[in-house]
Amino acid sequence: MHPAPRILALLVLLFAPSISPAETGFQWPHGAQAAVCLTYDDSLPSQLDIAFPQLQAAGLKGTFFLQAKADTMENRLSEWRAVAAAGHELASHSLVHPCRQGLPGRDWVSDERNLDHYTIERVRSELQLTNTLLNAIDGKTTRTFAYPCGDTAVANGSHSFLPVTQELYLASRGVSPQLQSMRELDFNNTPAFDLSSHDFAQTIAYLEDCYENGTVAILLNHGVGGDYLVTDSQLHQEILDYLAANQDRFWIDTFQNVMTHTHAEFTRLGWPVE
Repeated sequence: MHPAPRILALLVLLFAPSISPAETGFQWPHGAQAAVCLTYDDSLPSQLDIAFPQLQAAGLKGTFFLQAKADTMENRLSEWRAVAAAGHELASHSLVHPCRQGLPGRDWVSDERNLDHYTIERVRSELQLTNTLLNAIDGKTTRTFAYPCGDTAVANGSHSFLPVTQELYLASRGVSPQLQSMRELDFNNTPAFDLSSHDFAQTIAYLEDCYENGTVAILLNHGVGGDYLVTDSQLHQEILDYLAANQDRFWIDTFQNVMTHTHAEFTRLGWPVE
C-alpha cells in the first residue's frame, strides 16, 4: 500500500467514533444508553450509616458485597435485612476476605486469611457457607460475587479458582479495566472503578465514556464518609445526584439485575457468555 492511503486508514481508525449499542445490537432497558452499578464492599458501618440513607433518598439501588465475618454481620444484622427489604442487593464478598499475602503491599494480610495457603476446595467451602448465610438473611438463591483484593488464585497464584466462582455465581466483579464495548465483558471478572481514588470530574468523565461506548459503569466503594478506602460522603452524594438527574440516559440498578439483563442480551445476540 502507498504511504498516503496507509496514513489515511490509520487516521480513520484513530478518529472513528466509538461503537454504540445500536451498532452492536446490544440494548439497555428503558431506552438508556449505558448502565451503572453502585457497589459497596466489606460490610462496613459507614455503608449502613451513610451510603444506604443516601441511596434511599436518591431513589437508587445499590449492591452490597458482604464479608460474612464482619462486625456488622454480627451486631447489625437486622439492618442488613432492612437493606435487602428496601430492594438493594446483598451479594457475596467471601467469608473472611482472604487475599494473597505474597503480593507487593500485602503485609496487612494475616496468615489465616492468606489465599496463598488456600486450596481450591477451601475457597469453594467458604463461598458456599457465605451463600448459605446470605440466603438466611434475604431468602434468595441467585447470587453475585466480588473478589477480595481482586485476587482469583490460590497456592501462590498457581491455581485459579475462577471455575468455582463461575459455577456458584451469576457474575463476579473484579478490578479489570474499563470496557470499550459490551461484547468484551467477562461475566466472571467484570471491571470496576474505585471512587476512593477519583474525584468528581474524573468519575463523571468515566461515566460519560461508558455512555459513549454503551457499556456498564461499575462503581466500587468501601467506606463512605468513614472506615477505610474512603469515598468522601459529599462526593458520594454528588455522584448520586448526577445519576438521579440522568436516569433517562443511564439505567441504574443492582449488579445482579444488570448482569441478568446483560446475560439475556448476550444470549439473544448469540454472543459467547464467558
